[in-house]
Amino acid sequence: MSVVEKTKDWLRIFRAQTAPAVLILVLTPYLVAGGKLFSWYALLLAVWSIFTHHISFGHNTVMDTIMGWDLKDKNKLHHPLIKKRITEKTALKVIGVGIFISFLIAIFLVYISSGNSFYAMSFFCLFLVGGMVYNNGISKITVWDFIPISIGFTALSLYSYFLVATEFGEFIILIALYIFLTEWFEIGIEGEIKEIEIRDESNMLRILGTKCDGKTYSMGKSIIYPWLLKLAALGIVGYMLYKFTFNWLTLSLFIVGGALALFFCYELTKKRQWDRKKSLRDMALEEVISIFLLPIILLPIIGSLEVFIIIVISIIYFVGMNAFLWNTRLAPKV
Repeated sequence: MSVVEKTKDWLRIFRAQTAPAVLILVLTPYLVAGGKLFSWYALLLAVWSIFTHHISFGHNTVMDTIMGWDLKDKNKLHHPLIKKRITEKTALKVIGVGIFISFLIAIFLVYISSGNSFYAMSFFCLFLVGGMVYNNGISKITVWDFIPISIGFTALSLYSYFLVATEFGEFIILIALYIFLTEWFEIGIEGEIKEIEIRDESNMLRILGTKCDGKTYSMGKSIIYPWLLKLAALGIVGYMLYKFTFNWLTLSLFIVGGALALFFCYELTKKRQWDRKKSLRDMALEEVISIFLLPIILLPIIGSLEVFIIIVISIIYFVGMNAFLWNTRLAPKV
C-alpha cells in the first residue's frame, strides 16, 4: 500500500473531514473571551484542536469496530479497520498515545494562558470524560447517548474560553447553550437518522415513532422533537443577536442562515422516499450552517476579518478533505 493510501486510511479513521467543526468550536469562544487570532498561541490552539478532533473521533471509530457495531453496518464495510488495512491493535496504540499527547498540550496551553486555569482544566477533564463515556459503547446502547457527548463538546468550548477569560457571564452561558443544543441535534437527531436502519442499536427516534423500511421514511409524531431542538437553538442565537451583537449585517446573515438551517431540518424530517446518501448531504449542509452561524452573528465581537478567515479555511478544508478521502463534494461515505 502506498504512503498516500495509508495516509488516507488513517484520516478516514480520524474522520478528518469534520475537523473544522471542532476548530470553530474552540476558536470562537477563545476569540469572544478576547484572544487574538493572529498570534502564535492561536495557531497552536488551532493545530491542537484539529489534532484533538482526530484522536477523539478516531477513538470512536476504533471502539465501534472493536465492539462489533460497525461490522453490522453495511454502509461501513469499506472502512479501513473493517477491511483490515489497519489493524485494531495498531489503531488502539496510536489513539492511546494521541490522547496522552493531547492532554499534555492542553495542560501546556493552560500553563501559558492568562485565564482561569481551574475552570479551563476542569472543563477539559469534563470533555475527556464525556468523550470516553460516549465512545466506550454508550453511543450504541442507550437512547440518551447525546447527553455525555453534547456535554463533552460544550465543555471543550468552555475550556478554550477560560484560556483567556476569568469568570462566567451571560454571554458565554448563551454560547454554551447554543453549542449544547447544536451537538444534541447532530447526535440525537442526525446521528439517529443516519443509523435508523440498524435495529440492534438503541435509537430515540425509533422509540418515538420514526419508521424506515429501507424504502420509505416517516417520523410521525417524533417530528416534534427535532423541530423543538432546532427552534430552541435558533431562539438562543436570535436572543444573543438582539442583546449583544445587533446590526443590519448580522441580522441579515442570521435571517439567511436561520432559514437555511430550517430548510435542511425540514428536508431531514419530512416524510419521503428513503435516500441515505441525500440525507447525509442534508446533514452535512445543516451542520455546516449551524456551526458557521455562531461566529457569523458574533462578527461585531470577534471581528469581520477573523470570522472570514476561519470560515474560508474551514470550507476549503471540509470540501477538500471530503474529495481527498471519499471522492465526494460534501458528505463522507460513512
